[in-house]
Amino acid sequence: MSVLLQVEKLDIRLRQGEEPLVRQAEFTVREGGALAIVGESGSGKTLICKAVMQLLNKRSFTVSGSIRYRGQELLGMEDKAVRSLCGNKLALIVQNPMTALDPTVKIGKQMVETLRAHVKIPGKQAVETVAAALERMNLPRCRQLMNSYPHALSGGMLQRVIVAMALMLKPDLIIADEATTALDVRNQGRILDELALLKRNGIGLILITHDFAVAARLADDVIVMKEGRRVESGPLRRVFASPKEAYTRELLAASILVREGSHDSSERAVQALHD
Repeated sequence: MSVLLQVEKLDIRLRQGEEPLVRQAEFTVREGGALAIVGESGSGKTLICKAVMQLLNKRSFTVSGSIRYRGQELLGMEDKAVRSLCGNKLALIVQNPMTALDPTVKIGKQMVETLRAHVKIPGKQAVETVAAALERMNLPRCRQLMNSYPHALSGGMLQRVIVAMALMLKPDLIIADEATTALDVRNQGRILDELALLKRNGIGLILITHDFAVAARLADDVIVMKEGRRVESGPLRRVFASPKEAYTRELLAASILVREGSHDSSERAVQALHD
């Protein structure tokens, strides 16, 4: 499988700060591969995502190193070229659905405009594509929902709208930043099934998650982050079964998926993830 994304020596700093918020991040994502980035809040996971998608405010942050999509360097790329890639070839499922949509525009119109900004498609066909994407996410009364404003939907429903918006563009790489956090178990499973299908069809995935079950279900490799730096990385099964670093063991022990009484056993933690 060819390389989709190559990140090397990525540093992220505040312009007014001295110490980097993310230090020397490095990873590769291939076609049909999935990388999980795990770690506590504030470890730099979301900053890495935003740097890849070129979403960090240039007046506030400096980003150095290399971010290459299919060999093409993204850092320093002109804004117009970035827009042609991000949302189309590279898609982001954001962590907070409540602020991801324009509150003054109906959901259907936002999705149709997003689709037609990246794909040459007649308006009627775009509407049908949007409706089908929403139906795949198990959303009720999709036509009525398309006529609704974001405030009329719950957080979980909005999260499914954001996922549908990302998937309808059929990108090469999807970055999912806590994409299932606001969902119940049934709908979480539905979205994970969709992501697993995309992966089998050659789509690359980056999963930013606190949920070790999500990582275990989809990821091939894992990076463990702490305070902006990589603590441990490697094949997911190896890292979860035999973590080398104390911090990784602590994360596994703290997971709600570790059964009561098994906090000192990485082997049991891995078994819990697969039950």
